[in-house]
Amino acid sequence: MVAWRLLTLGLLFSGACVASPTGLASIRSASGCGEEPGIGLNQRINATLPSGRTYLFWVPPNYNQRKATPLIFSFHGATRTPDSQADLDLLTTPFFNSDHIVVYPSSGEYGEDNGRYWRGAPQVLDDVDDVAYVLEILDAMESQFCIDRARIYATGKSQGGMMTNNLACDPRSSARIAAFAPVSGSYYVNVTGTECTPLTLNFNCHPARKHVPIFIFHGGHDDTINYGGGPRSSECLPYIPHFVAAWAARDGLSDTPEGVGLLLDAGDNATLYRYGSRSQKNLVEFVYGGNHVGHQWPATIPNSDSIEHATPPATFNASSIIMDFFGRYTLRGRKCGRGGYRG
Repeated sequence: MVAWRLLTLGLLFSGACVASPTGLASIRSASGCGEEPGIGLNQRINATLPSGRTYLFWVPPNYNQRKATPLIFSFHGATRTPDSQADLDLLTTPFFNSDHIVVYPSSGEYGEDNGRYWRGAPQVLDDVDDVAYVLEILDAMESQFCIDRARIYATGKSQGGMMTNNLACDPRSSARIAAFAPVSGSYYVNVTGTECTPLTLNFNCHPARKHVPIFIFHGGHDDTINYGGGPRSSECLPYIPHFVAAWAARDGLSDTPEGVGLLLDAGDNATLYRYGSRSQKNLVEFVYGGNHVGHQWPATIPNSDSIEHATPPATFNASSIIMDFFGRYTLRGRKCGRGGYRG
């Protein structure tokens, strides 16, 4: 996993475990435990829900139906597909992931051009409930596979990052998903004109838990979802540091980072900001991808994002950092040494 060097004195990560208590009475493995999976392992599988909506999923080759397995949702961006997101995050490859099931939901199609967008985007009507769709997928996966209900996570890019944030903010999904990691997210707020104030925007966000772990990524050269925010598609985008600070405040932390430092071996001034102290240390984290990282899933090799936006590869892999972050949290709280928990 990716390591990082903090350049400010006193910011080195301590070995002590900290808590993110949920108040949940118990968390059990899914009903699919003990059942033969009935599908090929290490393959991308297309599935259809009773509602008619589809999704893609992948089960690691070492899956054991008698062992509770963690699960990651990964959301594609606007106009993209589940397959394109799998090609982008590479979470179905052993380089980044060998033991988590990964699910790639599929957005609805809207407008005359049947564009693919998530709820929260300006193109999607308010009565669309993509959170309910995601939880329907989760129910289906839990009935078929031995899912560790304490270790369910969400990530996504662009509008997929927005959808990840939607899940973190919704009381239904934030009660079931342990941690979140939006990448290059488009966090639309439905205001226009003089009400579009990127540094002070208010967000409609009401998670079911007091302390939601979230790791946010954004590049300084993003010319699609501008780091500075502002009007877009007749709505408003926040200044990204304001969006991050709002999450820290929502989690009961100071909106000023406790630590600021550079990622180890990551050039282009890629910077890590950490929020929270004591029992909530590093509950909210943010990577500023650097001055030349555009609207992309940061990776050290060229991918469809960096090619499309004519930007160089990043100097770090977001997927490695995300997997490390997810590995620190469950719905019980933050993991301690040797599998214990506090909280």
